[in-house]
Amino acid sequence: MDNERKKVNLISSILKEFSTVFSLMIISFSLVGKILPVFYPEAKKHTAILDSFDAGLSFPVIFQAAVFSLIIAFIIKFLFSEYILTKISLVRRYLLFFLSTLIIASVFSILFKWIPADNIFAWLSFIVFFTIFFFLSIGLSLLLLKFEDKKYNKLLENYKNKYNI
Repeated sequence: MDNERKKVNLISSILKEFSTVFSLMIISFSLVGKILPVFYPEAKKHTAILDSFDAGLSFPVIFQAAVFSLIIAFIIKFLFSEYILTKISLVRRYLLFFLSTLIIASVFSILFKWIPADNIFAWLSFIVFFTIFFFLSIGLSLLLLKFEDKKYNKLLENYKNKYNI
């Protein structure tokens, strides 16, 4: 019974990570599809994400985002599991996560022509924006964790005071 519960928890946590990453990718692709052509109209010729974007994201791009999201969900579960890599600090885990995500995103970008392989400006822009938004999201999640920590510490103090512990 306990083993089955662990399997269900593992599957549900992977699905949670998958849905989060997938949703953020679809939102990002949609924003890129609306904003990039305004500043660089020729972008539609150079990236598969913007192919026939007027009709919305194509099924292949959505499927590619789903596969990418599933891979990232497994990496998240691997790096941030309490059972695996227990001796690595949180900073190193985030660094490994950043590097593995950047490498996988780059491979997908080349394989599926999300970013033109021969356009150095596109790659520099990708790396800069990827890094900025990655660390902003990590900072936001750490800030939220800090608020949660304060909330639970206050609840613990109230409990201790109530029962004179």
